[in-house]
Amino acid sequence: MDFKTILVIPTVLIYQTGSEVLTMKIRNGKYGQRKAISPIIATVLIIAVTLIAAVAIGGFVFGIFGTSSQAAQISVTGTTITAAGFGTGSAGTITCVTSAPAAPYLTLTNSGSAGAQVTGVVITWAGVNNNFAMTATCTVGAAGSASAVTYAEFVATPKVSVLAVAGQTYSGTVTLSNGAQLLFTGTWQ
Repeated sequence: MDFKTILVIPTVLIYQTGSEVLTMKIRNGKYGQRKAISPIIATVLIIAVTLIAAVAIGGFVFGIFGTSSQAAQISVTGTTITAAGFGTGSAGTITCVTSAPAAPYLTLTNSGSAGAQVTGVVITWAGVNNNFAMTATCTVGAAGSASAVTYAEFVATPKVSVLAVAGQTYSGTVTLSNGAQLLFTGTWQ
């Protein structure tokens, strides 16, 4: 066949071969006569979906949608431990107070929305773990409460296995009732 002219109309195909003109209808199936949505409506829908996705992603990334759970966020924010305040031995106890006591003590600060209890303190010095038990329940309150800053005071001449030396470094842990362990380090004063 020798095609000379082809003319396309949306639903009709017209072509000419020599002196004949043939007409064919294009079949588009059962949806051939449907119209698409308006370009304005399509643009509005795309913008709306994009804005909703941006708000959702931004909410999670930047913390706009807060968490509903309460949690303690306790840290050891200070150590005032003097070598002269510790004897030699293997016994020691701790009590908690809300005003700064005489040395030696640890400062515990909670910036979380729930309180937690301290169950014990360990000071590691000269390769030996020295355990200190609580004399009573020690609760570090939620942020904003009177007990959000609590002092763990070493009482009744605390003892470590090896004589403490001023200027030397020690490390330790504070154990909470939920099993968390707070690490701290310091220098004997």
